[in-house]
Amino acid sequence: MIKPMKNNKTDRRIQRTRQALHSALLELTKEKGYDSISIEEITERANVGRATFYLHYKDKEDLLLELFSEMANEKVQLISEIPFSEWLPAPENAKGRVTEDQPLLPLLMVFQHIFDNSEFYYLLLKSENSSRIVERMSRISTESIVKFVETKMQTDPIPLLFEVPIEFFASFFSGALLSTINWWLEEDMHHSPEEVASMFRKLFFRGARETLGLSTDSSTG
Repeated sequence: MIKPMKNNKTDRRIQRTRQALHSALLELTKEKGYDSISIEEITERANVGRATFYLHYKDKEDLLLELFSEMANEKVQLISEIPFSEWLPAPENAKGRVTEDQPLLPLLMVFQHIFDNSEFYYLLLKSENSSRIVERMSRISTESIVKFVETKMQTDPIPLLFEVPIEFFASFFSGALLSTINWWLEEDMHHSPEEVASMFRKLFFRGARETLGLSTDSSTG
């Protein structure tokens, strides 16, 4: 009984250390910019030794991407609680017209999250090492989407008949999403989350509908 208690204490200590480093990174980034921050400054702000930092991370990029991974997993968890049918465009509104201008709730949640955390996403996509960071972000996003789809296929009543491998679908979705975020940032986020979610829906889900094995009747847009 004693050993689990020690493990719990260790886990909590590790979690506190990582949270302190996350906070330090975000604070320093707002103060002086990500590219000019050193490991020493991060550890001093977090009151953590350099040796402890390197027990958890290879460099500050690892720390940054762990933050992204946590945010992505948290959002995936929230979205997974929404019926998968709400990811699919409703065929008609009450007047019998296609409602493609209305953003889907899960997409709106995603783009609202990006809007609320625009400084963080600008940091990820616009730093000096953005090409390498984007590559790792894409891998994290793709893995999260694969996990999400596989889970929903097991728990949701809607049968999906993929005409392509799920991993390809996830990679395509992830690439489209990251490109959209990058474009949105370059546009200084002049468009609202609702507008971007609606545009993404129109471009992505028309093709995805057939690939997912769903109806492609003209009445569904």
